[in-house]
Amino acid sequence: MTATEALLHEVVASAGLPAVVSFRPVRGHGFDHQILHATLADSRQVVLRHRPQESRPLPLAQARFLAEHDVPAPALLGGNSFATLYEYAPGEMLSALVDEGRVSDDDWRSAGTAFRQLHAVRFPSRLSGIFEADGLILRPRDPVTALHEHLVEAEPILKVNLPVVVAHLPRLHELIDENAEPLRNASTALLHWDVNPANIIVGPAQTTLIDWGDTHVGDPAKEIAALEEHIYLIDRSPQLPAPFYETYGPRPTNTALHRLTGALSWYTEGNFDGWDLEDDLDPALKIKVDAWRAGLAGYLSEMAEHLTAF
Repeated sequence: MTATEALLHEVVASAGLPAVVSFRPVRGHGFDHQILHATLADSRQVVLRHRPQESRPLPLAQARFLAEHDVPAPALLGGNSFATLYEYAPGEMLSALVDEGRVSDDDWRSAGTAFRQLHAVRFPSRLSGIFEADGLILRPRDPVTALHEHLVEAEPILKVNLPVVVAHLPRLHELIDENAEPLRNASTALLHWDVNPANIIVGPAQTTLIDWGDTHVGDPAKEIAALEEHIYLIDRSPQLPAPFYETYGPRPTNTALHRLTGALSWYTEGNFDGWDLEDDLDPALKIKVDAWRAGLAGYLSEMAEHLTAF
């Protein structure tokens, strides 16, 4: 029995749940955790997420907040500092549906509904926040200053790795200032913050968002921009399709600008560094790393074209 399998039995017992009768690993989903999908003696299905190398407090305050605000998230059932046990969310990953050309208009409407529910949890403008052990901590932050800072931090890395983009940074700084009012006036909302389509489970009754380890508060346009970028990296769609917005509502005002600045941050923050060097990384994930990096570089290399859309 592996350490993760032993942990599954331990966490289930600690949560006072019926014994595990079967389980299977879920592969190809994430880079930094191991996942087991288990069936209990009462036929209930649960999912264990194990992060062997990273200790985190059990997100009890976050779980209560999500449940109280009707956010489309699976219920937290138990866990410890290295693992969390959640109810199972039936359905298929949006990433698989898009990649295999099986996503339907109804699937997009279901996803739009889920993000509408999430972003309905609103806060005043110019706030940023994360969940800590004691609950949600909010702090004032000027979104205009933050975007300028991201570009300044990105420039040295772009000069080395993607110099074609550097000449367009002054115009991007100008666009941030030109859009200062809508950026500063946008209401903030609860954000999942890791909207990899593998974390979006399209089920028969609803879409559920899983893997809530990085929940934030910020401009919902950031999250929609990130989701658009993720989908673009799978099938090169320029935007989310219309059925998504039929249920979500209008595309947020600042989405296009956050799409450009977010892609720059993602490319230059080194989110993929080292993954392709890990010997035990699933080969499919190594391929995905290379494809994401190449896709971001391709998108950013067309910066001149993107800027003309403003």
